[in-house]
Amino acid sequence: MLLLVALVAVSGCKNLNEKHANARGNGTPPQVSAQSSDTSASQELGFPVTATRNTPRVAGADPVADVAGAVSAVFPATSSANRPHAVAIVDKNNWQGAIAASVLMANPLGIPVLLSDGSSLPPVSRDTLKRLKPTGSPLAENAQIIRIGDGSAQVAGYKTAVVPGTDIYEIAAGIDRFFSVARAKPASDVVVASGEQAAFAMPAAAWAARSGDSVLFVKQNVVPAFTRSALKRHAHPNIYVLGPPSVIGSAAVKTLAKYGTVHRIDGVTPVENAIAFTKYQSHGFGWGITTPGQNFTLANTSRPADAAGAAALATSGVFAPLLLTDRSDSLPTPLDNYFLDVQPGYQSNPNAGVFNHVWILGDHKTLSVGAQGRLDTITELVPVQTRSP
Repeated sequence: MLLLVALVAVSGCKNLNEKHANARGNGTPPQVSAQSSDTSASQELGFPVTATRNTPRVAGADPVADVAGAVSAVFPATSSANRPHAVAIVDKNNWQGAIAASVLMANPLGIPVLLSDGSSLPPVSRDTLKRLKPTGSPLAENAQIIRIGDGSAQVAGYKTAVVPGTDIYEIAAGIDRFFSVARAKPASDVVVASGEQAAFAMPAAAWAARSGDSVLFVKQNVVPAFTRSALKRHAHPNIYVLGPPSVIGSAAVKTLAKYGTVHRIDGVTPVENAIAFTKYQSHGFGWGITTPGQNFTLANTSRPADAAGAAALATSGVFAPLLLTDRSDSLPTPLDNYFLDVQPGYQSNPNAGVFNHVWILGDHKTLSVGAQGRLDTITELVPVQTRSP
């Protein structure tokens, strides 16, 4: 049975609204009222790390904190209008599950992901869940928590649904079916990503959340049975293969072509692959971002589960594609060049200009303050010189 719903008694737990993760990810309260007389006031304010003009940062020390922070930014949970009906729980080491579960953030569910540490829920995820107070999703039999895979944490006190499995390909197929039932039909487009190389698969999470197109996984030269069965349910969809032939080879593509029309989106490196996906658009599929006036999310390839945080920022008024860096000390040249290509400008009135904003996931170990400064500079609105005829 794909969806196993277990009813549990809801215990009266104190709502710890005052507890949020700080940049160290240890669950202690952040400084929200730095005193001018405090010798550490400038550090407590957090700038320029937590934000510059154009680069807000979710400064978690690990993906668990990053994802919780991104979810909190999207769901302030100050009223019923800005809290989710349900939350998905995925093990932090199951990056494939985190990417595949990102589709749950799309309409009509709007379910964000929080990360567990195996069978336990870290304080930052637990406190975020308590603050969100999910009331239950009508489209998921009023479940408040959706557990993704057998290895994710079980949380007492919530009505829980489970997408079962230990095999990553099975779990992704189960999420696809779960979401297809919720939206009443399978999507006509599907993203197929590598189940072996996380950095090439990460950008799929943001698009899944934005579009409602499920993410399924393959090996380099093999399409697993669970993925083939899922594709059959979609009845000859458009299959968008994310990654170069070195990641998803011709043998896998040949097999995929039996189940739908295959299109490849690729870049040689994970950084270039993410840029290619951000630029790509065909027949209504893809971000198609080649002009200024955009939101973006930036994550480091060393933290693949951060893709779940990017998913939260890919919809709900932000609509940011996920770009990647594979270094922390400076921006990779292709990424630097892309931001220069889409840098906003104005001729006479800056108030009539458009703006770019880049959400950075992770602390200085994912992107240094110096690199953040460069990013801020190449995303700012600048005057444009025009030549006289």
